[in-house]
Formats: sequence, structure tokens, C-alpha cells
Amino acid sequence: MLQCGDPRDAKAETLRKRLLPGAREYDEVFAFIRFDGPPTNNHAERALRPLVIFRKVCLGSRSRTGSENIMIFSSLAETMKLQVGNVIDLFQALFAGSASQAHAQIFPDKS
Repeated sequence: MLQCGDPRDAKAETLRKRLLPGAREYDEVFAFIRFDGPPTNNHAERALRPLVIFRKVCLGSRSRTGSENIMIFSSLAETMKLQVGNVIDLFQALFAGSASQAHAQIFPDKS
């Protein structure tokens, strides 16, 4: 239990002030309420898990370019999965088609 004059009391008071409406940190701390999401980053951690396992199995990449390529390709693949698109069609458009075909795969016309 905190006693008056305890140094931890000052830290608790600082935290209390930061969590009051109108405080600078208030919007960031409670953003999950405004966007109707969970108050954790678990979804982001789960999205990164396959890449972490890939890195461990392959012992990482051997160059900065290799790391950037993995980052870009995995980002494109995950975007297509979230949009319920076909990842193979996207990569075929990227490597064998034109930029406009790849763009159409990533941003399909919903009209």
C-alpha cells in the first residue's frame, strides 16, 4: 500500500494525470475503444509469427537486399490474403505481367 510521501506515489500520480481525458497520451492509450478493437497487439504478433518462424528455419537472410525482398513479398502476400485475393495470380502479374495487371490484383475494381 502506498503511503503519503512514498516516491512511488509521485509515479502513480503522474500516471493518473496522463490517463485523464484531455491529456496528451489519452487518445493513444484508449484508441482501441475509438476503433472498436482489442486492447492488445495480439493480432499484429500473430501476423508476424510466420515470418519469425521463416527467419529461424532459414537462419535469416544473408544481405540487406534479401531482408527487404522478404519483407516486400510477405507484405504483398498478406495483403492479398486479407483481401481474399489469389496470391499466386498476384505474383504471376508481378513477374510475368505488367504493372497495371499487378495493380489490378492488389486494388480490384469493386464497382
